[in-house]
Amino acid sequence: MSETLEARPAPLPDHVPPALVWDHDLALFAESRHADPYVEVAEELHAGPDIRWTANAHPGRPAWLMTRHALMEEVMQRPDVFSSSTATDLSDVLGVSWRQVPLEIDPPRHMGFRQMLQPWFQPSAINRLEEMLRRDCQVLVDGIIDRGSAEFMSEFAQLFPSTVFLRLMGLPLELRDQFLEWEHQLVRSEGLARLEALRTIVDYLSEMMLEKRRNPTEGDLASHIATARVNGELMEEGEMFGMALTLYVGGLDTVASSLGWYFRHLAGDQPLQQRLREDPTRIPDAVDELLRAHGVTAQLRLVTRDIEFHGVHMRAGDMVSIPTFLASRDDRAYADPHRIDIDRKPRHLTLATGPHNCLGIHLAKREIKIVLEEWLSRTSSIRITEGDSYRWQNHGVWGVSYLPLSWER
Repeated sequence: MSETLEARPAPLPDHVPPALVWDHDLALFAESRHADPYVEVAEELHAGPDIRWTANAHPGRPAWLMTRHALMEEVMQRPDVFSSSTATDLSDVLGVSWRQVPLEIDPPRHMGFRQMLQPWFQPSAINRLEEMLRRDCQVLVDGIIDRGSAEFMSEFAQLFPSTVFLRLMGLPLELRDQFLEWEHQLVRSEGLARLEALRTIVDYLSEMMLEKRRNPTEGDLASHIATARVNGELMEEGEMFGMALTLYVGGLDTVASSLGWYFRHLAGDQPLQQRLREDPTRIPDAVDELLRAHGVTAQLRLVTRDIEFHGVHMRAGDMVSIPTFLASRDDRAYADPHRIDIDRKPRHLTLATGPHNCLGIHLAKREIKIVLEEWLSRTSSIRITEGDSYRWQNHGVWGVSYLPLSWER
């Protein structure tokens, strides 16, 4: 087993002390922790130095690995030193000059893009979407609730946020299965299969955005992006494509992956289920705590200049990895971090902080709140189907890939 966990050999940079080297591939290490990866990976990495060097923080990309909440928060809040220009590898894999917007654009330039999108994601805008969101959720629940069991991910969790994305962008719901197929290939595959999926997605989104620019329609986000002005000028085509890709990846996968973890927890926590059924006003608190406990993303930052960071010498050009799933379970930030406690009222990094905090935070929370309300109000007990078990994956995001649930009404 140990051989499968070793990182691929790579020359150690001369400024990296051997004592800080964590000689594992993070993805492979996490995959081997089947029972509860959050607990097991956190216990391993929180037991050593707070900052470690690994040759494979992301596939094939060596980086300084931040293991503590406070360090990740500081990195997120210092874009002058830790640039977001390489926050993902999608543009590099694709071989294009544009980046995901505004995710991979640093301040102050990135603020114009956020301000252009902000009206669509502020609380008042989400309030106007409430009826649509609930109706779409109810339709999906209606389709499976009488059966008493389902594979939750494919039959609900992946479908709901995809429906929301299509409606926001002004695209037909008939595209949902195709979009999910592309998304699945993008975030679950590697190598040529992943590249093929990415090219297919970008080709579709690019042509769609160009058509929206030529023939915009009223009231959809894609037309708004295609025709809006940032600092008085239309976005360049690459910026427009990068923004569409950011919304596609975030809108389809992050909420779905998170819902899988939340329902996996609820299925094993009958007292919490019952507490929320008896007092639905506590569901927003449950949303915050479930978000706190289940970070699903790890992004990269580029060190812009030589710096001494908490006793570690970093050089310009080094990469820094900020895995929110380690911040989620940091015992220095949260007492008894592996316990789900809806009275905790936590501050967390699951949706980031600083200038790149998640623009869709209010939409994501509203989606999750509605899902919990609809499922808990229409069941008396949700559990993992007897004799079966869940599966998870960590390509792109940490996400539950298979969750067999049964319930009583």
